[in-house]
Amino acid sequence: MNSQKQTLKAESVFLQSEQRLELESLFGPHSMDAQTHAGLTLSLEISLYALFASFITVMTLLPNQATNIQAMFPSTVLADPIGFILWIKMALFIASLVPLFWALHLSSKRLKGRLFARRLLRSKN
Repeated sequence: MNSQKQTLKAESVFLQSEQRLELESLFGPHSMDAQTHAGLTLSLEISLYALFASFITVMTLLPNQATNIQAMFPSTVLADPIGFILWIKMALFIASLVPLFWALHLSSKRLKGRLFARRLLRSKN
């Protein structure tokens, strides 16, 4: 195991060049308490669900009629406006799956941790 600590040297107006930040203290496993970590994870999970919802909302608000699609792009000649907007909607749908699955993964980890903690409490009683 390497006992030398990696340091980050900052050249800034606010930090003197002699001051250094230890990378271990910033990114180490003990850099925040469990309650703060749980709160940040829950906030990230909620924001990922909101991002998924915004993708779906934008996808449903895009027009379906050819005249409305051409009105969105007045200076562009579209040979197939319906096909063009379908490609955009499919791309938005596929992009929306990434934050959805990430949020579902975080939700399952949080639920598994709560169930494990509840099981430990039952076994102690």
